[in-house]
Amino acid sequence: MKNVLQFHSDRFKLIEDENYAVNDEFQQLFATEMTDIFRLSLNLTADTETAERCLILAMGECLQSNCVFNSRELSRAWARRVVIRNAVHLVRAEESRKPGGSLSGTTSYVQSQPNRYRATAVPESLAVLNLPDFDRLVYVICVLEHYSVAHCALLLSRSEKDVNDARVRAIIRVIAAEERHLSAKRATFRTGTYDTCSYGEDEFDGACGQLLN
Repeated sequence: MKNVLQFHSDRFKLIEDENYAVNDEFQQLFATEMTDIFRLSLNLTADTETAERCLILAMGECLQSNCVFNSRELSRAWARRVVIRNAVHLVRAEESRKPGGSLSGTTSYVQSQPNRYRATAVPESLAVLNLPDFDRLVYVICVLEHYSVAHCALLLSRSEKDVNDARVRAIIRVIAAEERHLSAKRATFRTGTYDTCSYGEDEFDGACGQLLN
């Protein structure tokens, strides 16, 4: 009997130790990569308050998880997937409260000052944040996070054609927005009041050439 009790006691301690290791792993991940993970959440939700809620939900889910990964890269990929899943849920919930009631992939309405964050966002994020909800989710998931169209379609409960069409629309709009930004920078440079650009023209041109591939 004593041996049986000792066995269960040792097993319970092993489970505790494993859960602590998992929690500690995700705590370190969120602590060291908070800025990048929050940027992902914000790009997905396009709203600071919703992004914060998404991040809190994702952190709670990861810290309560019993998943054990063999590398930090796998832990990072899992954490970002949890952020994506929670963001999709929050955006869908918000859309269901609006007239129309579902994520739209065809709307052409773009707000000039949608919320307090967008007015002060870094220039390269504005083009993404100004995309319609469905197109934005597809762009972030497929283009920025490198998920396949099929995988993204499953996450969004939409057809692969809908997702691919949204991906192309979003890429075209982001490229157009970035080109307008660069044109404005060139015009400012010619007037002699040029400020240092946040990214190089060569870097942008090289990146855009690969987006539609």
